Amino acid sequence: MPGDAMFQRDYIERLIEECARVLSRALELRRGRQLEPALNQVRQAEEELIGPLRRVLERLEPSSAVEVAGAAQLDRVRMYAALLGEEGLIYHAMQNSASAFLCCRRSLELYAALSLARVQLDQAELEQIHVLMGSLDLSELDERYAQELRRLTTGGRGGSR
Repeated sequence: MPGDAMFQRDYIERLIEECARVLSRALELRRGRQLEPALNQVRQAEEELIGPLRRVLERLEPSSAVEVAGAAQLDRVRMYAALLGEEGLIYHAMQNSASAFLCCRRSLELYAALSLARVQLDQAELEQIHVLMGSLDLSELDERYAQELRRLTTGGRGGSR
């Protein structure tokens, strides 16, 4: 069993590294105004890295999605929140305000739900939250998520892991 857990952790770490590479490439493409290729990269990564869990994360209320995903899948939820946030920023650059709003809102809600579930968010996630918060009015979110996002961006940290 310990070998299985180590294999699982190595696998998740490789997925996280791949997600970071995709986000870096997408950011570079977005900044270079190559928006369609950036969007395609992010969408492909959502499908490949998140897998079937993506359908759950898309359909359930954010706190329920985090709960259903369970402790073993929290890193995938974090990756999905990051990819979805980048997708929203790409849509914003494409001037597709409806899609940008939906992606940014869902990303922020998932980050807030993760933090409320006592997941310690890292600095890159907190920075993305700050950027995404600039794209919408927090009053458009469920109040508990808005409060948690305010706490996170005013010196608070995510929950303890």
